Amino acid sequence: MKRSASLVCLILLLFLPGCATKSELPSFVPKEAKQAPAFKKNDSRQSNAAIEFYNRGREKMKRGDYPAAAALLETSVAKDPRLFPAHAALGRAYEKLGKINEARALFRLALEIRPDHAESRVALGRIAYDKGGIERAIFHFEKAVKSKPDSFVAQYRLGLIRRRRGQIPLAVHHFKQAMRISPGHQEARYWLWLSLTERGDADKWEVELGRAIVVSGSDTPVRYYQGHAARYFRRGRVGKALVAIQKAVDVNPGWRDKMWRGVLNDMARYRRALKK
Repeated sequence: MKRSASLVCLILLLFLPGCATKSELPSFVPKEAKQAPAFKKNDSRQSNAAIEFYNRGREKMKRGDYPAAAALLETSVAKDPRLFPAHAALGRAYEKLGKINEARALFRLALEIRPDHAESRVALGRIAYDKGGIERAIFHFEKAVKSKPDSFVAQYRLGLIRRRRGQIPLAVHHFKQAMRISPGHQEARYWLWLSLTERGDADKWEVELGRAIVVSGSDTPVRYYQGHAARYFRRGRVGKALVAIQKAVDVNPGWRDKMWRGVLNDMARYRRALKK
């Protein structure tokens, strides 16, 4: 009986959980478990090095040293192929170096990694536009605006394209957005002003924009309105001529200067004609 009890105890000691000592635990650890921390640490080192090369490449880009920038950015993407800003920056460097096909491929790769990367969309739109692919340019610029509404370049380029196509209301919309993003941009202000004059129905804002252009040093709005007034007058549309010549005065803070005496003389002539 004692012998049977001893045997039972021995079996329990052998099979009950937790009975084995630390030295008796299996020494085998799956290969993946051993290597995972090392891979993670290595990835971090690689990524940090890639970011360092990326930052150095960007500095070279700012200085206009595109060959040196390209070399640094090539190293960056080699160390971390998932660093999408490095792909985009390298694409820009290649674009500056005239390697358009390589640049396009890198911008597309950046979008594969980050589909909503607006800068890469803008770059592809710019390349398409420069190559005459207007439809493709519109596609990329609109995608850029969708992912980043505050993309000045996308809004401004869409304004230019829509204006070129005679789609003035759409051009006005995009130029407005561009001016909202960058209020001091003179070219955007000029195109918005010109588009508003062609669309009509925004006289007050049109005059304000025209005045800002004149204040910045360009007399284009004054000449524009004076020329339109003369054409209206020749066609017998005296009322339209007076409206246009009044705008030529309103946009010009220096309308009393001698150099603008011709504008005032035109206004007087149109008024006399209207009374007849």
